[in-house]
Amino acid sequence: MPVAVIVAFALARDVDPGKPASKSPGPLPPITVSAPAVNAAAESPCAQVLSALPITLGQLAPRVVHAQPDSPNVVAWGDPAVVLRCGVSRPAGFDPVAQVYLLGGVYWLPVKQKTATVWTAIDRSVYVEVTVPAKQAFQPLPLLGAAVAKKLKPICAVPEDNSTPREDQLCVNRK
Repeated sequence: MPVAVIVAFALARDVDPGKPASKSPGPLPPITVSAPAVNAAAESPCAQVLSALPITLGQLAPRVVHAQPDSPNVVAWGDPAVVLRCGVSRPAGFDPVAQVYLLGGVYWLPVKQKTATVWTAIDRSVYVEVTVPAKQAFQPLPLLGAAVAKKLKPICAVPEDNSTPREDQLCVNRK
């Protein structure tokens, strides 16, 4: 029996003639994202982070990413896309009075933009940036922070509860 007939038969037996056929959404289209500048010091830490990331992010399906320039350090999920870029530069606006949040065991600096918030992990050996669209109902930072924390230890400190680490230990003082 030809393979096409076998496949058609297998598909037909799962269809209830009394119900209309439901359409599955299919894969999400690829997106193009700007990649961080090449940085040899980020290669190993980013490879570790990427190895710990989930295939699906909560209920968000993975996206094919065309990074410009080509880079393995950019991944995305969902529509609108949540985009993670590993090995980015120090975030603008990261200063001693910047408000940071501990999510998933990692300290994140948020920068609100028109249509998204860009969150950057500030306490690891590489900066990891996650762009979360304003229309995205799912908050991915606890899951992504846990993946980052699993692979990379903190390298600097954020003052908490009236504690003040030494100046040379503060995350705000790293490059």
